[in-house]
Amino acid sequence: MKLFEILKNTGFDRVWTNDRFGKETVGEFISRHDIPINSDGTITLYHARPKNLNFGVLRDGSYLTADKNAAVFFAARDRNLKPKDIEVLTLRLSPDQIQPGVHITLIGDYKL
Repeated sequence: MKLFEILKNTGFDRVWTNDRFGKETVGEFISRHDIPINSDGTITLYHARPKNLNFGVLRDGSYLTADKNAAVFFAARDRNLKPKDIEVLTLRLSPDQIQPGVHITLIGDYKL
């Protein structure tokens, strides 16, 4: 049995898509992408930003990834910066705070 199946009513069983391929829950998405579930029922995801930015809130819809190196790559590429100019924020989120998809995004603002 998968950990997300044990953690019923915690957001892992929320259906995030119901398209022509069928339904998929957040927990199934996390499992399919081999994203580890922390012992407290959260998942660790990353957001990268230029080191010179200092904001206290990540906005709703911010892009997240389960891989630190991917976060650095995308943040640097999208801003034409070098990886050394990027910092990675580590976020421990509940399944209700993320929207799976081609890219995982944040649901609601997240105070840093």
